Amino acid sequence: MCYMSPEGVVLGADSTSSALISSGPGTAGFHYLNHNQKLFELGDDSTVGVLTWGLAGLSTTSHRTLLALLADDIKLKPPKTLDEIASRWCSQFWTAYQSDPGIKMLLGTVQILEGKPAYDPANPSSRTKDEEQQLANLKSSLVAGFCLAGYWSPDRTPKAFEIVFAPGMQSAPTPRPIPIASYAFWGVPNMIKRLMFGVDDNIKGMILQSGKWAGTDAELTDLLAQFQLGHPLLPIRDAIDFVHSCIYSTIKAMKFSILFQVCGGPIEIAVITTDRRFRWVRHKQWDAAIIEGASS
Repeated sequence: MCYMSPEGVVLGADSTSSALISSGPGTAGFHYLNHNQKLFELGDDSTVGVLTWGLAGLSTTSHRTLLALLADDIKLKPPKTLDEIASRWCSQFWTAYQSDPGIKMLLGTVQILEGKPAYDPANPSSRTKDEEQQLANLKSSLVAGFCLAGYWSPDRTPKAFEIVFAPGMQSAPTPRPIPIASYAFWGVPNMIKRLMFGVDDNIKGMILQSGKWAGTDAELTDLLAQFQLGHPLLPIRDAIDFVHSCIYSTIKAMKFSILFQVCGGPIEIAVITTDRRFRWVRHKQWDAAIIEGASS
């Protein structure tokens, strides 16, 4: 999650990573580990942080390594703006994403499966039920999302950019600015969207496609907007509390549901204010996985 304030930027993430497990010709599902790092300081003593979601890393290179290489490049060729840093990351990660042997193999499988007609029991050349699930899992697991945020001196205006890489893209994405006085959720946004907005994107889409709604998309949006839990622009410390509360609520909602446990583990939060550099608010120690569940 990212909260954009005139005072600075708050970034937060859980620690669960999902590993795609294959079994025979199909895909069995995911295995979950709860001590991944999804939030990084870009370099040392920096004014920039990077948040990740989706794909936990490439098969031969980690996000950590690629971000370190970006930090090295920034030292060698100092940029003038945060926008330039975001563009460099798009180019750098796109090259790594497209050339990674594991990703290339999986993208090839996606292309093969997409080349078949959708599942149809009457059509023997269509995708099987297992292949439909395999395709959905692959397309979901191959999305790599990033939020690059902070400021770049001498400009102390806080900025944040959403950057998403996904199967089917023909070129590197363009960074999407996140406005000041707003916030954004990624990864598992459904629960908190239902809490804050009364509905998530899937529910709204199903209402529109049901044939029961006689109005327009815009009219439904306006109707639902009446029930949003709005709040005033938050002071930076309350923004930190808001980010933590949203992630914590999502973790607990997933824990007590019958859904896959794709959100969990320690919560990490960082803040970059316009008068200070990157600071950890909460950051797990290196022995976090060791002491988990240890008796006192």
